[in-house]
Amino acid sequence: MKKPTIAPNILQLFHVAIFGCLLFGTSSFGRLLVDERFESKLTAAPMQMVLLTQKDYIQFLRWELPVPNIEEFTFCLWMRSDNLTYPHSILSYSKNERERLVRAWISAQGRSVHLEIGGSEVFRQTISLKENRWYHVCQSWENREGRFAMWLNGRIKAQGYAVKTVQHVIPSGGDIVLGQEYTDFDKGLEEGIEGAVLGFNFLLKSAFEVERPPPPPVQTLSRAIIPYEIPRFVVTRSPSIRISKLGRYYENQTRYSLRSEHPIISKTSSAPFPLGQQLVRQSYVRCELGRGSPRIGGSLMLISWSRTPVRVFGGATLKNARNDCGNF
Repeated sequence: MKKPTIAPNILQLFHVAIFGCLLFGTSSFGRLLVDERFESKLTAAPMQMVLLTQKDYIQFLRWELPVPNIEEFTFCLWMRSDNLTYPHSILSYSKNERERLVRAWISAQGRSVHLEIGGSEVFRQTISLKENRWYHVCQSWENREGRFAMWLNGRIKAQGYAVKTVQHVIPSGGDIVLGQEYTDFDKGLEEGIEGAVLGFNFLLKSAFEVERPPPPPVQTLSRAIIPYEIPRFVVTRSPSIRISKLGRYYENQTRYSLRSEHPIISKTSSAPFPLGQQLVRQSYVRCELGRGSPRIGGSLMLISWSRTPVRVFGGATLKNARNDCGNF
């Protein structure tokens, strides 16, 4: 056990009025030190990061919103760990603080990243994270084919199909939490992020196109064949972004939506990128958009870092962040 469990006799509560409503910090699993920061803070310029230490009290973020049934999603965040001794929970979606619906986490020592849906492992991917460095992590899944993908610093690290999750619908009405596994409070504080998080966004769309067979080539009067797809073009970062430190974003909209063998390239078409791809790309390349939350997807953006009310538990603190992706 990493630290003692939560002191039962301590509760500090701060109220913040937002949109004319007074929201109170309470918890059904016991008393917590609650330090609430809502949209009025996260939307203040410049961007805001949340610092978590997991010292003395469990620290995490929980979003206040009704969650619908989920058939596909993409989520992204920036994370810096100051201590990789224990696993880091980067997404916990559960009901009644007991039923695990979706779990995504980074293992102890930063050696692997995981996704689990409905109790079934979707993927486990070996990685190598170092302490005191910022990383951009995204995961996407859809239930039509059980398709999944994971990106680390813009590079796709895992992709495939999880057969057990085909046609699986993630139930509505749960709690979305970042920083702790929301069903493990009785085990102490071993599953918490120790470091900083920024730009957590959760979109109710995947990063994958619905695959359709391409139309046949067009034959002109001169009998020249015009290919259906237009030649590739290159998309680069803004000159102010340090590409050498962060790596590059990769995509190839053929069989898989994204690949790691090519630089930032895509096959142009009249259709826009899938919303999940837009989130992956924009939150990495232009992390400052929307103060950490690109304005895409409309109501499909279930959680926006800068616009969705959130409760910050356990004394976690807010700090201004630089508009320099990966060097906040």
